[in-house]
Amino acid sequence: MPGQLSWTSDPLPDDIDMVGHPELRLTATSSATDTAWILLLQDVGPDGKATDITQGWLRASMRHVDEDASRTGRPVLPMQARVPVPPGEPVDYRIPLVANARRFQRGHRIRLVLTSDDNREDFQPMLLFSHAPVGTAGVNTVHSSSRLLLPILDGE
Repeated sequence: MPGQLSWTSDPLPDDIDMVGHPELRLTATSSATDTAWILLLQDVGPDGKATDITQGWLRASMRHVDEDASRTGRPVLPMQARVPVPPGEPVDYRIPLVANARRFQRGHRIRLVLTSDDNREDFQPMLLFSHAPVGTAGVNTVHSSSRLLLPILDGE
């Protein structure tokens, strides 16, 4: 099984300006009662070279969102109490990425990398900062209803 998943867009037909707070709306099933969700957003040039743009992280058991205080791209996660993940059941997560501004140039691709362990040798975390492992082993399945929300300027 892979230690990470990645999704890469087709080459962009035009420049795209992302400004603000990206968010991953993830639906996933885990065989464990806790896991980590670690995200890395990259800009991939036509030559295949990937540039890290921003990152996000969420411990699955701390997933509660204060929906009344939240906005798109800015979920408020009080992180006051752990709630075990129900093994084998789909769970919805709202995972914020650190706010950023980036022009993705025409012909480039946007890539999202998802892992539950950024201490592995085959994963290079941004700024060489990695997270402590959650401590539970499990198999995670990402559902196709998951969506990456990017704050794109319309250019007008």
